Amino acid sequence: MVMRYLGRAEMEHNVSIPRWVGIAVVVVGLSLFGACASRRGADGVPRLVPASRPYVSDIPVPAGFKLVDRSSEDWSAGSLRYLRHRYVGRADKHAAREFYRDQMPLVRWTGLSDGNVHGRYTMQFERDGESCSIVISEGGVGIAARVTVDVLITPKGK
Repeated sequence: MVMRYLGRAEMEHNVSIPRWVGIAVVVVGLSLFGACASRRGADGVPRLVPASRPYVSDIPVPAGFKLVDRSSEDWSAGSLRYLRHRYVGRADKHAAREFYRDQMPLVRWTGLSDGNVHGRYTMQFERDGESCSIVISEGGVGIAARVTVDVLITPKGK
């Protein structure tokens, strides 16, 4: 089909397009399609990728997820901070869980617990005097994961 179109362009506009250009377009297109299709984990669930500019630099957020302002709050005073954000995006909740399992250690969070109670995933992390609780639950229409990220700074006990 690409070759037929390129041939028609040559005839109508007297433009000479080498055959290898059409082949290159097809090969590049197929390789890009293959790269998109390969973003699946071993279990076949699509993998989420981190947003290039998360709302908070040390809390990863899946690309395409949005902050729900009316359900979020944060403040900081000196070295203390409190953050309670709700992010909503279209994804499989299992993929969201895998995303946080993979991404939190990359920003120096240590996993403490990871559980599932009645379809709600709760994950606990800590680092440098901070605690982070992530709750992932389904909501909305279709396969939408509502991800609530709570970061609370607390002093570490001795």
